[in-house]
Amino acid sequence: MHRHAAFIVGVMGISLTLGCAAETGTAEALEESTDAFSTTPGEPNHEEITSTALSFLKPEVIKALMIGNVSTDAEFHFSNAAHFDDCNFSGGAAFVAKQQAEAVKALGPGIAQLDGDVLAVLAFSRSLHAVQDFYAHSNWVELGGDVLVDQSLTAFPALRPYSAVPSTGFIVVQGPKPRGAAVTRDDDAPYPEYAIVTIRERRTTAFGLVSGTVDYEPGDFCPPPVAMTHDELSKDKTSLTDRVEQHLAAKSLAIRQTRHEWCRLNQLAHDAWGDAGTARLAAWVADPSSAPDCTAE
Repeated sequence: MHRHAAFIVGVMGISLTLGCAAETGTAEALEESTDAFSTTPGEPNHEEITSTALSFLKPEVIKALMIGNVSTDAEFHFSNAAHFDDCNFSGGAAFVAKQQAEAVKALGPGIAQLDGDVLAVLAFSRSLHAVQDFYAHSNWVELGGDVLVDQSLTAFPALRPYSAVPSTGFIVVQGPKPRGAAVTRDDDAPYPEYAIVTIRERRTTAFGLVSGTVDYEPGDFCPPPVAMTHDELSKDKTSLTDRVEQHLAAKSLAIRQTRHEWCRLNQLAHDAWGDAGTARLAAWVADPSSAPDCTAE
C-alpha cells in the first residue's frame, strides 16, 4: 500500500524470474526478488494481503503475484489511477478492468502457456495492487464501509463521478461538484471525523467517497473544500498510531476483495475461453479445498 521511490528494478525481470520458477517447479528463484520489492521495511502489507487471500495457490505463483503487485509502485509510480489516489475513482476502476482483461487475453489458446501465464500473473497482480490501495487510500472505512466495493463476477465496474456505489450508497466525489450540490467536511475535527465527507443535493444527503492527494502524480480530481493529502487519509501501516483500527479494517477488506478478484478472474476467463480458461487458472492452484467457492459469490 505504501509507495516509495526506492524501486529501481524493472518489471521485465518478473518474466525471467517466473519462467525460471515455473520450469524448476520451485519458489527459490523468486525468494530473492520478492525481498527486493518490499513495500515498507518490516511491514510488507501488499505481500501479506496477497499471500493471505490467495494462500491456496502454488508457492511460486504467490511469489510472482507479490512481485508483480509491489512492482506496480515502481512501474506506475506517477499514475494516480493505479493507486486510486487524487479522487481518480473512474481511472482506478478502468485500470483494474484493463489489467484483468489483459490477464484474460494472455490465458487464451493463441499464447504459449508459460508466456501466457507470465503475462496473466503480471496483469492480474497489478489489478490486485489497485483494489488493495482502494481501501487504504480512500475514506471508505471512515465512512463506515464494511462491505466490498464490488462483489460481481463481471468486469470491474466503472466508478463514475457523482454516481452512487451500489454496495453502500456512497457517492463518488470526483471533479467539480454538480450544480446546486454542496460537498463538505469538517477539516477542524479530529481523525477520523475529519475524513467524513457529506454531499447534499436537493433534499438528499449522502456520504461522499474521496481519496488522498499525491503531489507527484499528475491530475487532482478532489474538490478543494474536501481535499485531503495522502498522509492525512492513508491507512497504509500500523505505525500510524491514530488509525490502527482503520488500518486493520482496510487490510481486512483488501484481503476479502483480493480473494473475490480470483473468482472474478475465473469467471472472466471462462466467459472468454470456456472450460479451457478456467483449466489454465486451475493449474495455478495447489490446494483446491481451500480455494473460494466462486459459485457462492
